[in-house]
Amino acid sequence: MKILICGAYFPDRPSGSARTSSGKAKELVRRGEDVWMLTAADPLLPEYELRDGLHILRYVPEKVASWNPARAFSHQKAAKAVLERHLPKVDAILGHSLLSTQAALELYGDSVRSCYTLNSPATMEMAIVWRNSSLLRRIAAPVGLMMIKRIEAECLRRSRVITAESQYTIDCIGRIHGKKIAERLRLIPASVDTSRFVPAEDRESLKVQLGWPTDIPILFTLRRLEWRMGLDRLLDASHRLVSEGLRFHLMIGGTGSLRGRLEEQVRTLGLSKSVTFLGRVEDRQLPLAYAACDAFVLPTAELECFGLIALEALSAGRPVLATPVGAIPEVVGKFESGWLARSSEPEDIADLLRRFLEGKLPDHSSAELHDRVYREYDRVRVVSEFIEAAVSG
Repeated sequence: MKILICGAYFPDRPSGSARTSSGKAKELVRRGEDVWMLTAADPLLPEYELRDGLHILRYVPEKVASWNPARAFSHQKAAKAVLERHLPKVDAILGHSLLSTQAALELYGDSVRSCYTLNSPATMEMAIVWRNSSLLRRIAAPVGLMMIKRIEAECLRRSRVITAESQYTIDCIGRIHGKKIAERLRLIPASVDTSRFVPAEDRESLKVQLGWPTDIPILFTLRRLEWRMGLDRLLDASHRLVSEGLRFHLMIGGTGSLRGRLEEQVRTLGLSKSVTFLGRVEDRQLPLAYAACDAFVLPTAELECFGLIALEALSAGRPVLATPVGAIPEVVGKFESGWLARSSEPEDIADLLRRFLEGKLPDHSSAELHDRVYREYDRVRVVSEFIEAAVSG
């Protein structure tokens, strides 16, 4: 079966949603399917590439001002042109990215089996992005959001199967697009390669290997450095704890537009000796970072529709200290509700971290955490359920 996956390709653009779509692609290739992935990409990368049995198609949208709502159409036009050149026919479309999925649905028509997975509602995500952007983008936001909502509604309507990774996402879609569409959504969570993310036998040696301190607790987070991720609040919380004399080191992995501002915040708060920005954490290093830390921190301020990184850290046997935002309580709360802060405000994040550093939070063994992730979220089992619903059913 020739299957097209419309979504971010993880090696090109690392993110939770990219890991999800790329993980499905990898599993389908392993099963012997003819799998193609359509992804927006840097113009320096090849338009077509065959890597590990996966056909990768990259498109580059025409440059349109970031504040201009017509930017969406440039994505669809470029995506459709690449498909026309390389892939005239498919048997199934598995969508993760809204604009490229809509382009594929328009090109191949309703006779092709299609499934759209809602990693997060596009209208909610773009509302947050535009709210924290330039004046021109804020002015254009109402028109842009109306356009995105219409495209999203059309994509949901045309997709034969719709899946979501959390009940939180389903509830959001019900509020945005109505009860009838929400009732069509099937809840299938994201999945983890539990053979990669495993507990460490010797965490201290891993810390040495990573160049991390071994004499104080290490808190690790991995986030895009953007507003809704809550890193500014985490730094404020860290300042409170350092001021109280608590010793720890915060490792922040990831890249994004706020790095300069966050680094300035670190300097202003006097946290230079307690915080390190790691930049992009290479995929081969990520399992080591999860397993080495004393705790993983998920300080989301807005719109967390699943939190795959939380599951990866749990699979590596580490506690996840998180804010009660979006779907996080569905994921982290299932393992330990005591690891959730009262809110996403800095004082409540600080209180949660303080209790962890003082040994006052519930503890679970690394093996117990890994085994539970394996039972409920292992990639082979979850992707099998997804394939049955989206392709075979």
